[in-house]
Amino acid sequence: MLATTTLLLFLTHTTRPAMAQPASAQLWAALADPSGWTEVSRSEEPGVGEVVVRHKDVAGQPCLEGTTRAKLDPDALLAASSDIPTQPKWSTWTLPYSAILERQGEAFVYAQVLDNPYPVADRAWFLRGEAIRQGNDRVFRWDRVDPAGYPQARAAITAASSGAVLTQVNLGDWTFSPQADGSTRIRYRICTDAGGNIPRWAGEYAATKTLPTNLGDIVREVKRRAR
Repeated sequence: MLATTTLLLFLTHTTRPAMAQPASAQLWAALADPSGWTEVSRSEEPGVGEVVVRHKDVAGQPCLEGTTRAKLDPDALLAASSDIPTQPKWSTWTLPYSAILERQGEAFVYAQVLDNPYPVADRAWFLRGEAIRQGNDRVFRWDRVDPAGYPQARAAITAASSGAVLTQVNLGDWTFSPQADGSTRIRYRICTDAGGNIPRWAGEYAATKTLPTNLGDIVREVKRRAR
């Protein structure tokens, strides 16, 4: 997953009460359901083109979707989206720690830290990712895992950022769908709760603003690899 809950420099405390988080199954079902999505922005991302961002609320949990198209190979896009170790080199966001922790067949567990500017606390996540094919689509999907089983990675994250807040909800996917005109439809979906000192509405606002950058990063990286 590329960084997406980021960069609200003026926020320093939480303004919402704690609430129960929806189960992963409920969130995955909501992502798959085409109803209930509301378009929130259309923007031109440099080197990419138009990016459309949509929003859906699931039991109080914000979920977001960004889409664009590019004349790029879907397999190359899938390879970049799941290339966790190299993401700090080409992501717009600062990732002081990004590593695969364990292989589980075709899937793998990985952890990342996102460096946010002061006074917003850094964010960290432990995720299980898997690159798969669904019909003609190439998909990289992820969901949160319990970090308790990875003490060495937790120590490394503390070393990279002693104040990093672990996200309690973090799931989503990249989907790369070949089109008849030779282009690929690129879709990025995520349900996440920034937690810590970012109010839910503010984390959602930040994610909405950063989704186009995430799509732009992967398109520009695949173009660079093809040169």
